[in-house]
Amino acid sequence: LDLSNNTALFLLTLGSNQLTDLDLSNNPALDRLWCENNQLTSLDVSTNTALTILYCSSNQLTSLDVSNNTVLGNLFCNNNQLTYLNMKNGVTDALTTFDATDNSLDCIEVLDPAWATQNWTDYTDEGVSFAICCDLGDVSHWYVTTTGSDTNCGNSEETPFATIQLGIGSS
Repeated sequence: LDLSNNTALFLLTLGSNQLTDLDLSNNPALDRLWCENNQLTSLDVSTNTALTILYCSSNQLTSLDVSNNTVLGNLFCNNNQLTYLNMKNGVTDALTTFDATDNSLDCIEVLDPAWATQNWTDYTDEGVSFAICCDLGDVSHWYVTTTGSDTNCGNSEETPFATIQLGIGSS
């Protein structure tokens, strides 16, 4: 399915089509996407910054990053194989509909773990936690430089944080 010439595409409904691949990199105006009940193993929505609705349930996704989707209001990513979900997009109470159940998640990355725990726990599987950075490992040392990144949760000399606040908030 070649959508590369549809740069003004606003709404896309592709549910139940046995799709294994979906390239949306040239669809920056995409506002609503329904791609549930397919066989997608990956979904890159990083260039779809206008996205307000994302239904990608019942695929074979193992990771999903919606950190660039700052106007997202509906997210259904349930019934996948997710082990990684990055929701550090600044959206909290604006996300009115959310379901990440029936996955293999232990932790979901968010900017406000306390708020997410209070408001989204019912929409995840039992035992899933929320953190600024999941799987940091040893946090007895923090790596911080002015050239670091607060979106990369590596906490190593090779991938340092840009601010100590993120590291402190992650512990």
